[in-house]
Amino acid sequence: MISCVITTSFLGCLVTFPLLFRYAYCPDMTTVKAAGLFVAALVLGCMPLLSDDSFENVFGGAYPVWRAAVWFIYIFCIILLTFTVARDAVWAVLYKTGVAVSPLDRGWTLRLNAATAAVALVASAWALYGGLKVPAVKTVEIVSDKIKTAQNVVLLSDLHIHRTVSPEKIKGIVSRANALNPDVVLLDGDILDDDVEKIRDLTGLLTGLKAKSGVYFVTGNHEFYVGYAKTTEALKQAGFTFLENSGAAVSPSLFVAGVPDPSGARSGVKTDADKAFENSADSQFRLMMSHTPAFFDKADLTVSGHTHGGQIFPFHVLTKLANKYFAGKYDGVYVTRGAGQWGPQMRFLAPSEITLIKLTPAK
Repeated sequence: MISCVITTSFLGCLVTFPLLFRYAYCPDMTTVKAAGLFVAALVLGCMPLLSDDSFENVFGGAYPVWRAAVWFIYIFCIILLTFTVARDAVWAVLYKTGVAVSPLDRGWTLRLNAATAAVALVASAWALYGGLKVPAVKTVEIVSDKIKTAQNVVLLSDLHIHRTVSPEKIKGIVSRANALNPDVVLLDGDILDDDVEKIRDLTGLLTGLKAKSGVYFVTGNHEFYVGYAKTTEALKQAGFTFLENSGAAVSPSLFVAGVPDPSGARSGVKTDADKAFENSADSQFRLMMSHTPAFFDKADLTVSGHTHGGQIFPFHVLTKLANKYFAGKYDGVYVTRGAGQWGPQMRFLAPSEITLIKLTPAK
């Protein structure tokens, strides 16, 4: 977990250094001003380090506000740089064609910087709203001759329940999921992302999930980060069925299996898809839960999360390069963008979702 924050801070510095020098553009910059910009860029880039849970000891009940402010500033910088690079690219082309003044013109730079910052601030506020709101429902229909009776499967992934997540959002997710009248609910990993004692009340809100054939869960990488044994036990105590290289027939024609996240291999918890399906029949529709997107030969459909659909643009690019299955429907695989998010409670051009998978008999 710490390595994720350190990596994020390193990437942040790559953002804030060019950003601050562009926005403090001055031909006669003094050594003192340059040093000041260097320090400011370093602080802004390392903002994720200031969101650590240890700051709760400093801010007490105001810690959620502090954490939200720290992440908001950080994401604002990323969005601002994205807009600035796009703007300057267009500006350079217009300058080369003789339509615009030089991108180094001080007067126009100051005017466009102000306008770009205003647009980035609005986009950041929109991203904050996108992270805090209850996700919309995305419906996916899967037709198979193995399905004899229509089944409603609700897929929830990447809730990342943390002490700063709003209880009202969790309640809203539970209510919206229940309204879909699910036959089964699948919690596809990265559900808990904090000390289980700190989030016991929030975890308890998940017990409101109702499904005719039960609620099943698998581990994600963050369950291993914050404590494999404690997180899985907390979810089992909530009344949910743990699928770890195992499966269950939730209806005569539907078999749901689950495998642990690959990150568990470091702890000796390995993936065994064959074992997960060993009690299934060839006539059953085999649905595999795997937090990290992957294809399994024996599965008719694998449901995954993990990628968040990029969560904050332009991280879409890096996420897509790192994952063969990014977001949406593929042949034999569906990757949800998730109902929550890691780090900042923000989403930009990657909306969260509660996924309704309608398994429909072939006509």
